[in-house]
Amino acid sequence: MQTARRNWPRRCISDSTGKHLNYGQTLVSVIILSNELGKITTGQKNVGILLPPLVAAALANLAVTLLGKVPVNLNYVVSEQLIISAIEQCGIKSIISSRNFVNKLGKIGRLPGLVFIEDIVSGIKFKAKARAYLKARLIPQQRLIGACSRGDDLATIIFSSGSSGQPKGVMLSHNNILSNIEALLTVFDLRADDNLCGVLPFFHSFGFTCSLWLAVVSGVSASYVTDPLNGVLVGRSVRKNRSTILFAVPSFLSNYIRRVKREDFASLRAVVVGAEKLKKNLSDAFEDKFGIRPLEGYGATELSPVVSLNLPEHLSCDGYKFGSKEGTVGRVIPGVQAKTVHPETGKDMAVGQEGLLMVKGPNVMLGYLGNEKETAEVLKDGWCNTGDIACIDEDGFLTIAGRLSRFSKIAGEMVPHVGVEQAYLHGLNTDEQLVAVTALPDSKKGEELVVLHLDKAGHPDRLHEIISKSNLPNIWKPKRHNYIKIESMPALGSGKLDVMRLRQIALSAKNNSIGR
Repeated sequence: MQTARRNWPRRCISDSTGKHLNYGQTLVSVIILSNELGKITTGQKNVGILLPPLVAAALANLAVTLLGKVPVNLNYVVSEQLIISAIEQCGIKSIISSRNFVNKLGKIGRLPGLVFIEDIVSGIKFKAKARAYLKARLIPQQRLIGACSRGDDLATIIFSSGSSGQPKGVMLSHNNILSNIEALLTVFDLRADDNLCGVLPFFHSFGFTCSLWLAVVSGVSASYVTDPLNGVLVGRSVRKNRSTILFAVPSFLSNYIRRVKREDFASLRAVVVGAEKLKKNLSDAFEDKFGIRPLEGYGATELSPVVSLNLPEHLSCDGYKFGSKEGTVGRVIPGVQAKTVHPETGKDMAVGQEGLLMVKGPNVMLGYLGNEKETAEVLKDGWCNTGDIACIDEDGFLTIAGRLSRFSKIAGEMVPHVGVEQAYLHGLNTDEQLVAVTALPDSKKGEELVVLHLDKAGHPDRLHEIISKSNLPNIWKPKRHNYIKIESMPALGSGKLDVMRLRQIALSAKNNSIGR
């Protein structure tokens, strides 16, 4: 509220449909919407939001929060079954959505408790708008936000992508999110005229914290694009809004290189990516096309989400030179601690040695919704087990080797699936995910590697020849008969590889004799 009152006439949020509000209009709209939603959600704690990144989605999240309730942004790109699971886990009775958006979703959009924002807006009278304006201008902040929760109370529930298991509801507090924002503002030189291009949906933790709350807390503006893969739409939005900062995932960048004009991205001064590994040749291609090099960071939903950042001096705040190093995900942000431990013994690893990454700080989640057992497994003595294998070098830069679930223990040695995949892709001279490695139990060595490949990757004999001639240790090389051709690479709604599905395909093939 203080931010809105200080920046009343300055632009705040806009979207690719043409909606645009300044800070004053945003605050008034939030107050109006919260009043209406208060009538609809009486007695309800968790409120669902089923909207793409739009002005309406931002207002809905802010209004629900102002009511002291918990916004739960539902992932609309997953199956109907998983959406219903999230609704049931949270006990959601009301879901804020848009009639136009629901019609586009088809079957998935036919959910119980839908409340259409168009209907709410159409029923608002002039007197309600006038009262909201006076409240926004005159009422003391303490009275206006008196219903809001305390810092350690639940702020949102974000469901994990489920890359190595069923999606879980990650509970984040107000302090979790604010601590992440404060740390980012400590090191990242945000300017008053910055505009954040938000292409990530709010059901994504990076989108929720950075595209929504970072903007409205810091006083900069944000412009939202409903379809992050529509390069033409993204390019047009950046150009129109003179966006200076773009938050994305690496897979989006490939699309932008192909479909966005160089001049469309001329205003950008920072492109920050996470959630996936940023490959050097992708960075090179993006820099060649747009004259700006993407910055890779690291985070996790359980960590609100940012843990580390690469940040060159010219983007760092005065007096805080963060630094960057190619091939790493940067240094850990202020207030957060990180260490690596042995995956089995829990013993601290030496500098530069790979181990299981543990993170501690005010950004660590409250826990998993309704799952005390798994919460206790992940959170111990204030440390969060990220499930990632990483190393921290002598300069404090963090490098991620991959998910622990994407490692196999073969004859006592940890073998990274991603490392094996990279050998195939290098031999095929491509970055496209034409092959994926998983593992199955083996009576002699504990596990054995299995390669799933698309037809485009070629015959298994060619793949086996590539891996045989590689410099990888022999124990990392899959057997000749452990190749399975598949029609398409299984992926989650987030775009990440579906690790569980890979294993299921491999198990099914084994039961029918692999490669025969």
